[in-house]
Amino acid sequence: MLEQGADVESCEVLEIKDGDIKTVVTDDSEYQCKAVIIATGAKHRMLGIKDEEKYVGEGISFCAVCDGAFYKNKTVAVVGGGNSALQEAILLSDLAKKVYVVQNLDFLTGEKKLSDQLYKLENVEVITGVTVESFVGDSELRGIVIKDSAGESRELSVDGLFIAIGLIPQNEAFKNVIELDGRGYAVIDETCESATRGIFVAGDCRTKKIRQVTTAASDGATAALAACDYIDSIE
Repeated sequence: MLEQGADVESCEVLEIKDGDIKTVVTDDSEYQCKAVIIATGAKHRMLGIKDEEKYVGEGISFCAVCDGAFYKNKTVAVVGGGNSALQEAILLSDLAKKVYVVQNLDFLTGEKKLSDQLYKLENVEVITGVTVESFVGDSELRGIVIKDSAGESRELSVDGLFIAIGLIPQNEAFKNVIELDGRGYAVIDETCESATRGIFVAGDCRTKKIRQVTTAASDGATAALAACDYIDSIE
């Protein structure tokens, strides 16, 4: 892309103004263009606990498919009770010696077929009605402290922690030009075209079933070709 003459600007986009010529407003300038591709992605929702950032990559992970192999025959915990958390735990059960599932509610919120499958796994222990209070470790994570509704705390010794409590799409600045669902995702189908002509959305920030690097890259190609077709149609 750079070889074709593209410029890279490091700034925060504050707003997109619609029109025959779009205006992308940033924190330090404005850019005019005929088409815009929004590919801002989604951030993993964090627990908001002290030292959390410190242990990301040093025991804290967000993807069992990506990092599960590092914990073969080790002990891990998964935080969350929805479908994503249950799927992570089931996948990890094939690799890890022991898997804890830690859920703040008194019940799992994932689909029944997933929870039924989970409870049948001998190396999985589900702990509900508790929250993660703190982390234990030095340069690497060695455990977590959980607290129940009665205020009693205990430590779980784990080699890894997988946080699966949802994603936060980065779309708030674009709600004037794209439709967002209740969770903040852009309501866009596989064409990557929005209802606003000349505005396209690609990657994890749009509504989709699977969010992986491969699907995001596919969206990028789809959106780029659609944007080219749109520009050709108005010239």
